[in-house]
Amino acid sequence: MCGILGCISNEDIVPMLLNGIKRLEYRGYDSWGLAVVEDKIKLIKNVGNINEECLNRLELKGSTGIAHTRWATHGGVTRENAHPHTSCGEEIAIVHNGIIENFQEIKRSLLAEGHKFMSQTDSEVIAHLLEKYYNKFKDIKKAILATVKRIKGNFAFLAIFQKDSDMIVGARKDSPLVIGIGKNKIFLASDVLSFIEHTDKVIFLDNLEVVIAKKDLLKIFDFKGKEVQKSVTQVAWEAYDVSKKEFSHYTLKEIYEQTNTLKSSLCQDQIKLNEFCNSIKSAKKLFITASGTSFHAGLLAKYLFSKISKVYCEAVLASEFNQIIEWVDKDTIILAISQSGETADVLDAVKKAKEKGAKILSIVNVVGSNLDRESHLTLYLNCGPEIGVAATKSFTSQLALIYFLAFTMINEYIGINKLKRLNECIDLIFKQKDKIVEIAEKYKNSNDFYFIGRSIHYPIALEGALKLKELSYIHAEGMAAGELKHGTLALIDIGTPVVVLNPKDQTYCDTLSNALEMKARGAKIIGISNLNNDVYDDLILLPEIDELFYPVIEVIPLQMLAYYLAINRGADVDKPRNLAKSVTVK
Repeated sequence: MCGILGCISNEDIVPMLLNGIKRLEYRGYDSWGLAVVEDKIKLIKNVGNINEECLNRLELKGSTGIAHTRWATHGGVTRENAHPHTSCGEEIAIVHNGIIENFQEIKRSLLAEGHKFMSQTDSEVIAHLLEKYYNKFKDIKKAILATVKRIKGNFAFLAIFQKDSDMIVGARKDSPLVIGIGKNKIFLASDVLSFIEHTDKVIFLDNLEVVIAKKDLLKIFDFKGKEVQKSVTQVAWEAYDVSKKEFSHYTLKEIYEQTNTLKSSLCQDQIKLNEFCNSIKSAKKLFITASGTSFHAGLLAKYLFSKISKVYCEAVLASEFNQIIEWVDKDTIILAISQSGETADVLDAVKKAKEKGAKILSIVNVVGSNLDRESHLTLYLNCGPEIGVAATKSFTSQLALIYFLAFTMINEYIGINKLKRLNECIDLIFKQKDKIVEIAEKYKNSNDFYFIGRSIHYPIALEGALKLKELSYIHAEGMAAGELKHGTLALIDIGTPVVVLNPKDQTYCDTLSNALEMKARGAKIIGISNLNNDVYDDLILLPEIDELFYPVIEVIPLQMLAYYLAINRGADVDKPRNLAKSVTVK
């Protein structure tokens, strides 16, 4: 996954492009580049983090340009493979997010025609196709339509032309592309976040659409060339601060924002909420689908819908959804969960389900995202932009909204009121910071961690292990506590840290027995509980709350533990290696 950004303005756009792709680094950060066009196309690109000093030395300036931050899929992390890519004559430059599935076939054909390639990427074929068809038709619209007809896969790309120095063209298929309409400025980008400080007025391109933008012109067409009229949407993220404030990392800031984001996730339109709940309750078949952290939220939803609302459902990994597609029909409800709303596997599952006649409900954070637009009904997390690659506040917002749905389905207002008071408990968790820092220092050299829990705590064990893997690069495994003796107990050795999710509820005694089994084999037991016990070598004390709600707050010390372990090990917390915020390719 990559981030793309383009801008046309009456002023120098280089600072805006630079700042914008810095905000898009959650989408990829192994290399970057930008290109501007005045009398000719000038570009700069490099590997690693965005380097402002390099830009200053080049003195790159322009009023029309494109920029890119990369997450490598085709070709290694080299300057040659960094975007933008240019045509043979360097009269066209492009940036691209996605994968061109038939690039090898196209590249062979273009090489035979005399085109010269400078990279190993799939993306470069776009620049050469645009060059080929522009030279053939002498018309930008015909060139871009011929190009999108030729390429297969998922893509969003932008292009600038030396001969039209105040124009950017773009196209999208299964990858996000949004237009920002500012005062004397037009933006085209993969994410509103890249230009939100300049404008909150956006146009969301739908799938299979192209755009031709100039300072005084904006035309949108479908892939057949028919002009499309689009409405302008005012997005609501301008109220959220995307700076790190006093925090050293976005991830830490977003962990601490959870006292507020928990409340904001419960601010839902009552009519839409009731319609959402009625659809779930009336479903003959209900499948929850998601990926990664969102799938862990889906697993908890399966427990809670069954336990609270008496609604039976199945949770299915989006990447495995095709294996159950024969069970999907017009009587099926699909509940898709995604922070970004752009996850490729989730979108593919939704597409296949819609083809079978299913109704799509979604829980997303990004308004206007692909998933939002593909859904019949959407509820939003309202937690604001999440910059850190590892999901934190979006996960607890998902959990809060899932609890909210479960209680609303049975008109249980006491439960809803208890849920609304959880932010006070989160503040008490933050007071455990010194203890968590101490535990992180103690176990920073460990090579393996295990997280166990039963019932509603099992998905949180999975999430705790995932956070530790993502942030600190320590091998971690989350599992149902009762499964330890079925193989994993063989891996427990002297000093192995095991995090035990064990607040006082109906699972308490059984989980405590599992902790004793591991301690007898030399494990170091880190308890997450509201009760102390001699079995724990270390304890993170949870406040006293209704036992049903512990998953919402017990995940927060796990996020903090992963963060401080990562800091102790020198990892880049906001941008973990090899990972991107939302996986827009399969």
